[in-house]
Amino acid sequence: MAPPKFVIFDFDGTLFDTHQAIAHSITLTFEKLLPSHSPSESEVQRLIGSGMGLKDVLNTVHPEPSTFNEEEWTSTYRDLYASHGQQLVGPFNGAQRLLHFLKSRDIPISIVSNKGVAAVLTALSNHDLADCIPQSLIIGDKTPGATRKPDPASFFNVLVPALREQGLVENIDASDVFVIGDTEADLQFAANIGGARSIWCRYGYGDRQSCEKLNPGATIDSLEEVERLVDQW
Repeated sequence: MAPPKFVIFDFDGTLFDTHQAIAHSITLTFEKLLPSHSPSESEVQRLIGSGMGLKDVLNTVHPEPSTFNEEEWTSTYRDLYASHGQQLVGPFNGAQRLLHFLKSRDIPISIVSNKGVAAVLTALSNHDLADCIPQSLIIGDKTPGATRKPDPASFFNVLVPALREQGLVENIDASDVFVIGDTEADLQFAANIGGARSIWCRYGYGDRQSCEKLNPGATIDSLEEVERLVDQW
């Protein structure tokens, strides 16, 4: 098969190690808004691994979901993540080399994440990677026209038009696309696009048994393995 024309990355648990930052920010959010309750570490870990969005994670761990105020909780979390969580965020081994490798090959790169675009941009900038990925190809939970994975609308409604408008890829088929992620949502997203080549990051936060059942096209234990897949798949 030919090398990919387009590579889509998940962010949390795939490109960047954000587990500690997310868990710490959730704890701080509860300390501020509901100090009488603290979610268990195991529950937070399970929800992070599910690929669930921020609102749903906070609502699930809230002891009284009927009183959950989405705007208050999500905005508080994001403020605390920006001020306390970002310092705990760092790229996984091989991430920086891989992004520069793909850029040197003129292969467009996207990030499709359930987190806010601002948090992604800050992490990329903090680690000198902002020039590897056009901002227009970074999809987050508030991006117009996008929906949460595994719904493929982000690909068809946002990414494909952006690639064409910027002259990066004129004609693209699902088989030309790599989707690299660590959760069920990422692997199902690849399938829902219509046959994109999925790469499961076994080192990430996803549930191993659930991801294996989805039969990913390739399984990696380090991002350093992706260069070989680009050349040999």
